[in-house]
Amino acid sequence: MAKQKKVVVAAAIVAVVLVLALAVIAIYKWLAPSSSKSDLNSLFKLEGDQAAILADDELLEQRGRVVEGQMYVPAQVATAYMDARVFVDQEEKILSYATSEGVIQAGADKTAYAMGKESMEAEQPILRALEDELYVSLAFLSEHANCYFQEYKDPARLVIMADRDKSYTFATLGSDTRIRTGPNKKYPYLIEVPEGSRVIVETDVKQENEYMAVTTEDGVTGYIPVERAASQEEAVWSIDKTPETFEQQSMGKTVCLGWHQVTTESSAAVMYSGLSQTQGMNVISPTWFALEDDKGTFSSIGNTTYVNEAHAAGLQVWGLINDFKDGLDLNKILGTTSTRTKLVNGLVGAAIQYDLDGVNIDFEKITEESAEAYLEFLRELTLKAHVNDLIVSVDNYAPADYNAYYNLEEQGRVVDYVILMAYDEHWAGGGESGSVSSLGFVKEGTKNMVAQVPKERVIVALPFFTRLWQEVKKKSGKVEVTSPAAYGMSGAESVVRAHDTAPEWDEKTGQYYAQYKENGATYKIWLEEETSLEKKMNVIKNQKVAGVAFWKLGFERAATWNMIKKELP
Repeated sequence: MAKQKKVVVAAAIVAVVLVLALAVIAIYKWLAPSSSKSDLNSLFKLEGDQAAILADDELLEQRGRVVEGQMYVPAQVATAYMDARVFVDQEEKILSYATSEGVIQAGADKTAYAMGKESMEAEQPILRALEDELYVSLAFLSEHANCYFQEYKDPARLVIMADRDKSYTFATLGSDTRIRTGPNKKYPYLIEVPEGSRVIVETDVKQENEYMAVTTEDGVTGYIPVERAASQEEAVWSIDKTPETFEQQSMGKTVCLGWHQVTTESSAAVMYSGLSQTQGMNVISPTWFALEDDKGTFSSIGNTTYVNEAHAAGLQVWGLINDFKDGLDLNKILGTTSTRTKLVNGLVGAAIQYDLDGVNIDFEKITEESAEAYLEFLRELTLKAHVNDLIVSVDNYAPADYNAYYNLEEQGRVVDYVILMAYDEHWAGGGESGSVSSLGFVKEGTKNMVAQVPKERVIVALPFFTRLWQEVKKKSGKVEVTSPAAYGMSGAESVVRAHDTAPEWDEKTGQYYAQYKENGATYKIWLEEETSLEKKMNVIKNQKVAGVAFWKLGFERAATWNMIKKELP
C-alpha cells in the first residue's frame, strides 16, 4: 500500500512538473516576440517585372518596370518627382530634356538619341513604350535628376525624396530593431534595422500598444516599439542637387522697355511717333507676331526699316508674340515636339530676318494642363535664341496661387528677363471697379516676384493707362459694373474735366481718384499720372530689379518721361 502511494505521489509530481513546463512554454510563447519573417513583397504586392516607387514617403500606385536588368520610371512620375525638365511628348513619343549645352531628344524604344545637333548612342533606350505607357530610364535620370533617389532590390523598389520643403519627424534607433507588420511583437517582422539607423516616424498613424509606425530609408513601412526611438527630430530631407541655371543674356544695364502696340502691316512699319520725347527708354517691343493655329504657325507684320530706325535711335528691338487668338490649343502647339520645334525655329528665324535683338513672349492663356509644355517651349527657345545672341523675355501676371503653374522659379533659371505685369489688378470683365495698378498691388507683386526670381532677371511693368468704371444699380439691388473704356493719361484727365469733377488724392491706392454721376449711373476712375507712377517707380528702385517696362506707348505724355528718367533704377 505504501509503495502504491509513492507511485501516485510521483505521478502527481510529474504531472505538476509537466503542467508547469507547459505553462512556462505557453507563457514564453505569449511573452516572446514573433520570430516569423514576412516576405517583403507582401508589402509591395509586385508582379512580374514591376518595381515599387515611394515618393516623399508615399507608396505610389504607379509602378516602375525592370527591363533587361535596368529600371524604368513612368514618365509622369519622372517629371512630377524626379526632374520637372523631363518632358515627354505622349503623342509623338519623344523625350526632351533641356541642358545648358543643348536639348536632348530621344524617341521611344530607340538607343540612338540627339544631343543638340549631335547623334549619340545609349546602351539601352532612354524612353520605352510598354503596354501603351511611356517609361524613362533610371540610368538617364541618374545623370540629370535633381532630387534624392535610391534603387533597391529584392524586391525591386525606388525611393525618391523630392520635396525640399516638406518636414519629417526622424527617429534614430537605440538598438537593433525589427520592423513588424503590425503594432505589437506578435506580428511577423519584415526586416531588421541596425542600431543608429534613421527612420521616418509616420506621425499621422496613431500609436498602439506602445508601437509606432515608421518607414525605413529603403522604403519599408512597419511598426517598432516606441522605446527603440532613442531620439527624434523635425527636419527636411537633405537634397544636394539643384536645377541647372542657364547663362543669362543681359543688356548689361537697367532695362527701360516700352511696348508699341501695332496691328496692321502699315502701322507696324512706322516708328512710334513720340520717340523723340522719350527719355531713358532703351528697348522698344512692337506687337508684331501672333499665334495663328495649332500647327506652330504665327502671323508676322515685322519690318526691317522699323528696326533700323530703332537701332539708329539707340534702342534694342524685342519682337512680341501673343496667344490671343480664340480657339488655340496651347497644349497641342507646345506639347507636340514637331510643332513646338517649328514655332521655336520660326521665331528665331524671324528675329534673324528682321535683325531683332530679342523676343518677348506674351502668352496669357496658359492653363495648368499646358504649363509643362510651355516651360519646355521657353527652355528650347532660350537655348536656340542664345546661340543667335538673342534675348528672351517673358510676360507674367502678378504671382498668385491660381497661376502658380506658370512656375516663375523655373522661368527665372532659364529665360533672360521675367517681366511682372503689375497692372490689371481690376480688369474689364472682373465685375468690380477699382484701380488698375494700386501702389499696394505693385509692392506685393514685386515682393512676391523677387522671392521666386533673381532680381537681376526681373523687370516690373507699369501702366500708362487707366479704366473708367460704370456702376448701375439694378431693380434687384445688384450693382452691375462694366468698364466702357481704357484711357491714357491725358484722355483720362479730359474725361474728369468734362464732367466738372475734382480728383482727390487716395492714400490707399497711391493715386488721384474721381467719380461723377450721369444718366443714373455712377462713374469711377483712378488716375494714372506722374505722381502715382513715381511712387511705383520708387518701389521698383528699392527692390533693385533689372528694369521697368510700360504698357503702352502713346498713352503717356512728355512729362512722364522726365520723371521716368529721373527715377530709373
